[in-house]
Amino acid sequence: MNNLQAVFFDLDGTLIDSEYYYFKNWGPIIAEEFGVQLTFDDWIQHFAGHTLVSNVETIRQVYGIETTVDFMWARTRAAYESSDMTTIDLMPYAQEILQQLKEKGVQIALVTSSYRTTVDKVLGHHGLLPYFSTIITRDNVQQPKPNPEPYLLAVQAMGVDADKCAVIEDTITGTTAAKAADLYCIAVSQQPIEREKLKIADQLFENLAEVWNFLDKKIS
Repeated sequence: MNNLQAVFFDLDGTLIDSEYYYFKNWGPIIAEEFGVQLTFDDWIQHFAGHTLVSNVETIRQVYGIETTVDFMWARTRAAYESSDMTTIDLMPYAQEILQQLKEKGVQIALVTSSYRTTVDKVLGHHGLLPYFSTIITRDNVQQPKPNPEPYLLAVQAMGVDADKCAVIEDTITGTTAAKAADLYCIAVSQQPIEREKLKIADQLFENLAEVWNFLDKKIS
């Protein structure tokens, strides 16, 4: 991958430090409704980066809990509404890497399994929305990650050659989607559990500053 023209960013855990926020909302629901105490390591191992449908299936398979997508949708949305998503911090160097790419003339897209309302609330709060020329959310696709559809749609929307693009992801779900779309994927995570899974990525770094040092050499 050289002559880099576009970078596609995941949102949760990549640009925003949201996994602990989601864990804090899901954990009490699982404990109150089903009597199961989740740890943050449990969340990272089984739930982080997955859709609601996938997480409900995980609850059934891993913990033997029978519930429905509709029930968990209602409970989690109620929890999110009573909490403040604007308290979610950016990941270290998130704004800096976006600014550096913009200054270099590289197109930037957001490709996330979160809904547009979440994107607007969190990235709007941090003033990052103007960096993205394309935003693909759960609202835009039939098949979310790990299906390649979100990334294939992003490539089409951006009008760039796939071999001139790079994807930044932090979970195996997103990395699988990027690789299935035949895109160069850079994984970034400090979580040992996740890093072991992320070895399928083309590159693996611990933080976005390291990612920028790598990308800067790929821009013509």
